[in-house]
Amino acid sequence: MINNHFVPPHLDRRSFVQSAARDLGACLLLAYGDAQSAERTIWAAQRAGTLRQVATSNTFLSQNAQLPGWAHAFGKIVDDYSGGVFNPYWGELGAMVFHGGGHAATFDNSVVVLDLNDLSFKRLSDPTLSNQGANWVSLEGKVHATDPAFDALHGEYGNGQPGAGHSYDTLAILPPQDGGARCGSLIRVASCAVHVNVSAHTGWAHRFDFTSTTMRAGSWVRWSVNGPANYLQPGACSAYDSRRKRFWWIASLSWAPPLIRYLDATTREQVELRFQSAAGRAPAADPDSATLRYEPTRDILVLTCCLDGGFVLAYLRCAEPQRGWTTATLSQPIPAVPNIALGFDWVPSLKRFIVMSDADRTALYEVSPGTQLDDVWRVARQPLGGATLPTARVTGKRWSYAESVQSFVWMAHSTSGVVAYRPVGV
Repeated sequence: MINNHFVPPHLDRRSFVQSAARDLGACLLLAYGDAQSAERTIWAAQRAGTLRQVATSNTFLSQNAQLPGWAHAFGKIVDDYSGGVFNPYWGELGAMVFHGGGHAATFDNSVVVLDLNDLSFKRLSDPTLSNQGANWVSLEGKVHATDPAFDALHGEYGNGQPGAGHSYDTLAILPPQDGGARCGSLIRVASCAVHVNVSAHTGWAHRFDFTSTTMRAGSWVRWSVNGPANYLQPGACSAYDSRRKRFWWIASLSWAPPLIRYLDATTREQVELRFQSAAGRAPAADPDSATLRYEPTRDILVLTCCLDGGFVLAYLRCAEPQRGWTTATLSQPIPAVPNIALGFDWVPSLKRFIVMSDADRTALYEVSPGTQLDDVWRVARQPLGGATLPTARVTGKRWSYAESVQSFVWMAHSTSGVVAYRPVGV
């Protein structure tokens, strides 16, 4: 059983600083000292190796914009093949970002965050309406009726906003120092299963700027200057390479040829790199299970997925992408459920990955790369002390390590609540 709730502090000085920040339109809600105080109050009680429930001031569902005809499906932004990503530039402590939906789910293309600074959910954009407020799809049972203004090539609704789609692991953050907005920018590097009926796939990328922590009416812009049209079946994953300022991504693991793509953050060009031989192609795994991370210490991409009911980890050397993927040898297998993603992320201070699996909900797995990449990667099971981890079919980057609070902050479903896990050793 999960207990010991975190309770948001209510400090007079903190309120004063927040008010001043709003007046200035600043990105930071908390002064440095106040953020440290908030972190100590909210997060310091978190004991390493334990899973604890986070008491938020509201719920994800409280942000429902009541999109006509689709208010009942607001939770699908999280629940239906949707990922998310942690934004460390939202105030001092950052925010978890949620965006998804699409095919068989919802038309609601809202962006919602869980603000770690005050532990509240906030909707940062309004869902796109059609035909002066009518739905994009007929409510009279005409299941293939769509608005003629929908742009399937770019995956956009009539007002230029990208449609709701299965976000999988396609969401990433562009840092302010690399050209992002003051509080970072959300990049959707590609789009899968856009529009409930059309279910379009597009390689055109879109950008959503976090201009301040008080924003409430944000909007998207089309960002890439091109968009590949091939090998774009659902199941994409992405990772930001801070060294080269590019978003690596791959889609359709079971069908993709031996290639890797990247979106250049400077030129905004989608580039395709072919491998030297088919030997380096990605594991032909279930595409819904794919998750990707960039590990800066070794300058590699690390891909995890589920293949034939088992967990697979592969890496790609970013300095030599033409060599393709190499499957790592693990010291012990990590249990997996067929066709289900395993959440994983890099913890810089520990120099290891933390992996969660539906197949073992009472523990997490620590994965440490060998001294040389072709050495055995060490795996250690870390029990959760009797707690049970809520899991989801698709994790994306919702399972992300928030260095600001030294914890993973995780919401499996729109109604499951939020939990935090602090790894042993941090």
